Amino acid sequence: MGRSSEHQRVQREGKKRDYETCCVCGNKEKPEGHHVIDYQYGGAATLDNIVTLCQKCHKQVHRGNIDLIKF
Repeated sequence: MGRSSEHQRVQREGKKRDYETCCVCGNKEKPEGHHVIDYQYGGAATLDNIVTLCQKCHKQVHRGNIDLIKF
């Protein structure tokens, strides 16, 4: 099932807020919106729950290799 248009809008706004830049490493390539509290666990599609990550850091967060609490 796809994400709602509201969800997609909030992710776009989050990336814009973060200047399309990864909040972990500063990379500007392929920015993605990530839920601080994961969407599948009820994390809201709100701007304060979105952080911008590059594709590499996003994968590392989901693998448990990067802890966003430290950032």
